[in-house]
Parts: sequence; C-alpha cells; structure tokens
Amino acid sequence: MTTENINTAITKVYPVTAKPGIFETAYFNGTEVKVNDTVRLTFYSVDIGKVSLETGKVVACDPVMSYQQEPFITQFPSGQFPVQLAIAKVNGNENELVGFGRVLFSEEPVAKWEFALKKGQEPISIFGKSMYYYPVDSGLGQFMDESSFTRLEKLDEHEHSQVMDTLFAELDKHTRISWQFASTTYKDINMVAFTSGFGDGRYSTYIGYDKNGKPCRLLTDFGLVDWLEH
Repeated sequence: MTTENINTAITKVYPVTAKPGIFETAYFNGTEVKVNDTVRLTFYSVDIGKVSLETGKVVACDPVMSYQQEPFITQFPSGQFPVQLAIAKVNGNENELVGFGRVLFSEEPVAKWEFALKKGQEPISIFGKSMYYYPVDSGLGQFMDESSFTRLEKLDEHEHSQVMDTLFAELDKHTRISWQFASTTYKDINMVAFTSGFGDGRYSTYIGYDKNGKPCRLLTDFGLVDWLEH
C-alpha cells in the first residue's frame, strides 16, 4: 500500500439544491450517510490528476473493456480538467471505497442532473426505473477524450498491450488498501482510471448543469449509496 501522490481535494462547499444531493455532498469532506443499521459511510474527496480533452467529447468506460464504446453526445469544454474521487470510509475504519468519480469543469453550483447520453439514447428521468450505464468487468472505470480513445482503438495488439501495461503500472503506484487510481499519458493517449466502488457491475454517468445550462460536472456513480432512498 502506498499513500504518496494522493491529494485531498479542496472542494467548494455550497447549499446543494439539485437532487440527488449526494452527487455533490459526497465531495464535501466529512459528509456521512447511513446505509443501513450497521453501515455508515464518511466521505472525503481526492484529486487524482487531470483529463486532457482535445475534442470535448468524453468516453467513460471500463478501460479494459473499451472496445466499441462511444463518447457522450454532449459537447464538453476543451482543455485539462481535474478528475476527483469521492472516497467513502466504511464505519470510520481503514476500509475505503470509491463512491463517485467526476470531472470538474467549473466550480459553479449544480442546478440539475441528467443522464449522460450516447448516440441514439433518449432522455429519461434519473429517478425512474430505467437507467443508462456502462459495464465493468475489471473493477475499474475511467474518463478519456474521444481523440485518445480513437488512438487507442487503432493500435495493434502489441502497442495496445504497452499502453495497458503502462496504465496498470501507474495503478500499482497509487494503491490504497482497497482502491487505486492512475493518471497517465502514453503514445498521446491520456487515461485517468480508478477503482469502481465494490468492483464489477453496471454504473451510470450523469451530467451536472449550472443555472445557465452549461455542463459543470460529469459524474459516475458506483452504487454505494441508494440515493433514491435518501
């Protein structure tokens, strides 16, 4: 286990009105959520690096299962933006899990949350029974720009293996008891990856919009909190 290069995020705290509130308050250090009679989560946030967005088209997926994934249709800003994790301490002990991963586009408060959509997907309520998600089979999620994703998909098997070896070496450098992260660029392919909650599953990604309708967050929920019940 290593602890270096893990930086607590300095998160702007403000009165949260957009639901579900946990999408924001999980990034306020010290937020507590009672999951059930025996499990309590206490959150803190960390900065793990910046994602480089050349096109402003973002892909969120399992980095090991990225084949034929697609970017979200929303046009996000171009540039380099912080990727932050909301880490949940379980019952105050050393066991920690990644509850949420997000790209922070601005410090503006979130006015509303919506599903991040891909081509052909219709808008649906985030509070309904249906959901959009990406599958995870390696215990990892990631954010990357469409340009990096396209370069990765065009590599031959040997070069692709080199990129993945680099990613996993970075993950090994940044390992806590029960979670990891990596922020790396190799062969012009920028990847920011992190442990996905309890591991494998299906995880939804949401866009937070500010009062002017501009995207200010892109967040993947790793299912630790049943926020429909909170």
